[in-house]
Amino acid sequence: MKQYYSICYISKSSTDLSTDILEHLFSYSVQNNTQANVTGILLHSEGNFFQVLEGSEIYVSTLFDKIKADPRHNSIFEIFKGPTDYPIFNQYDSKFNVVKTGADLEQIQTFLATNHKHPVSDKMQRLLRPFLLLGDLNPK
Repeated sequence: MKQYYSICYISKSSTDLSTDILEHLFSYSVQNNTQANVTGILLHSEGNFFQVLEGSEIYVSTLFDKIKADPRHNSIFEIFKGPTDYPIFNQYDSKFNVVKTGADLEQIQTFLATNHKHPVSDKMQRLLRPFLLLGDLNPK
């Protein structure tokens, strides 16, 4: 079985990011992470980022070092960082996903609920619950 590496973190936006900046960040993340066979999700709501990255340890660790140095956010808190035999979003979609709307988030919640036997499904649902309460995730 192939071993994956996973990093999950939250952070705060350092400034009010414009819709254009967020859209560029989202497009860039989807394109580069998908090309690198990285799965996961990225959310931004109410000045907070939540991201899960799953892929090869070298790529994900190097990417996270770049993310930590990015001035568009601060107060980075690592929720999980380490090897995993069961990347949760590998079965969700064949690409990296940006969650932009409440409907996108509910779709992920449904996926997690139907895959409740996954070792981290319940934990991931609890982490995403506050974002569900925020409603529409479209950047303003």
